Amino acid sequence: MMSSGSPSVGIIGGEGQLGRWCADIFQKRGHPLLIADRNTELTNLELVQRASIVVVSVPIGVTASVLSEIQGSLRPDQLVVDLTSVKTPFVPIMEASQAEVLSVHPMFAPSLSSKSQQTCIVCEVRAGALSQICLGALREEGLRTVLMTPEEHDRQMAVVQGLTHFQAIAAAHCMGELGFDPGASLESASPVYRLRLSMIGRILAQNPRLYAEIQIFNPFVREVLQQLQRSHERLMGFVNAQDVDGFAAEFERARDTLRAFSLESLQEISRLV
Repeated sequence: MMSSGSPSVGIIGGEGQLGRWCADIFQKRGHPLLIADRNTELTNLELVQRASIVVVSVPIGVTASVLSEIQGSLRPDQLVVDLTSVKTPFVPIMEASQAEVLSVHPMFAPSLSSKSQQTCIVCEVRAGALSQICLGALREEGLRTVLMTPEEHDRQMAVVQGLTHFQAIAAAHCMGELGFDPGASLESASPVYRLRLSMIGRILAQNPRLYAEIQIFNPFVREVLQQLQRSHERLMGFVNAQDVDGFAAEFERARDTLRAFSLESLQEISRLV
């Protein structure tokens, strides 16, 4: 527990799920806490005036407007932190302020029962003493912090999130257009199909606007999806031509991309099923 002299923390969007998780981290370490949200009397600018650490935990689509609203009021003795899934469009707005700047992306749902050893990506844009307090709190929670630049983050997330989410949504969309009943298919499903369907279902059980905004606001997603379309077209060419050898050769090329991870995945999935 930190002393009563601990820096105060203000969370814009603190009544949301991610904001509440963040509030809990700082509150149990003795930091005075301020919350500004749509239903609070405290405004964003009033929070900025009173907090030493300002955390922005709002939907991706309004992050730019919130950061622009507070940017001119941030002082050199403050830290501003964002928790968004996209970095490059928003970090320059924070950099234009006078404050320390930390950009954080927790790679897990706040509802997860145990967050020990879960990954939290951190962009140390303009770090100082307050940034170290924030990072220390995350590490004390048992999180594994991974340092990246904002561009590295967005390029990685274009595949880790953009590609995988898009494929899951497209697969469910395809099933719907085919009139296919996923529930009925489980009667004759393999264990691997059940796992795959569960992952698709998990994604589609989430907030649709969040997943749409990840696709649209990450500037590197489009080039990833354009390559996905080219890859589909190439493989479809072998299917249409009934070219078994050609398709098998592309399969081997894809396997080479994953290299040793293919064998590790086979063993891991075998344990799960």
